[in-house]
Amino acid sequence: MTKLTQIQKTQLIPQAIERYLTDNNVTQVALATLANVDKAYVNHIAKGNMHIGKTQIADKYYEAIATAIGIRLERTFWQHFNTFNFKQQILTFEQARAYKSRLGIDGDTGLGKTYAATVYKRRFPNRVFLVKCSGIENSKEFAVNIAIEVGIKPVGTKGRIIKEVCKKIKSLGGSPMLIIDEFENSKAGNIPTIKAIADELEGHAAIVVIGIDVQKMLQTGADRRKNGFIQTNRRWSFGWTFLDPSICEDVRNICIELGIMNKAAQNWLANRVKDFDSLKNICVSALEEADKTDQEVSVALLNELYPL
Repeated sequence: MTKLTQIQKTQLIPQAIERYLTDNNVTQVALATLANVDKAYVNHIAKGNMHIGKTQIADKYYEAIATAIGIRLERTFWQHFNTFNFKQQILTFEQARAYKSRLGIDGDTGLGKTYAATVYKRRFPNRVFLVKCSGIENSKEFAVNIAIEVGIKPVGTKGRIIKEVCKKIKSLGGSPMLIIDEFENSKAGNIPTIKAIADELEGHAAIVVIGIDVQKMLQTGADRRKNGFIQTNRRWSFGWTFLDPSICEDVRNICIELGIMNKAAQNWLANRVKDFDSLKNICVSALEEADKTDQEVSVALLNELYPL
């Protein structure tokens, strides 16, 4: 069974090779000599290739190069995957920042909304601000949370705090963005607050709201003429990204990246698993068990771990 994952072979190890060559001012030929492998392996592995011609590159060559450049290769049972929904969300964040616009991401639980927002914030820690709505906090507490995230002291009334938040964001430049996660938990008082932030930051920063059925929530509130909903719904009346609830294709691709090559096992997972949290739990358990017993992940193993 393959010990290294596709992401290790196509991203992590090639990136480590590039850093090693640059930092030490050495050539691929010198690295090949150090690792005691043919230079063709170094060349192809550095490019992220997993084959030379039609022949798959064996794990031992990756391991030899990793040892030579001083990186540890541990068996990883889960990692980042560029799923369809993840890429759609990143594109939405990029579009929002590029045009300083208001956009929304709407999708069921378990489709990776919070994960994608967290990854994007990590890329731009000083320009992207991420807050969550909570069903147990009032609108003043919501404003305080935004202030803390932006890095200002939450002093004064809710209105004053929001003004200071917007002032700080507008002063940043470089396409700042506020992401409001779990928007479906917004209490009634949050909606006018978000509307005020949207108006104050118009033309200065992007705002993206994320949640479950949030477009419907805003529309229903507007239809019922609830305080702030008509105006807020109008400000987010277009620009919604609706995540695909079907993850079957992603599941099969993830299986391949994880080294789960048994087609029946792939179908078992694709047909039964509807969210990425569950997929992670099942795959990690199955891979750990397969690793301990030196067997492949099969339908029999999956049924043993997760009987109907």
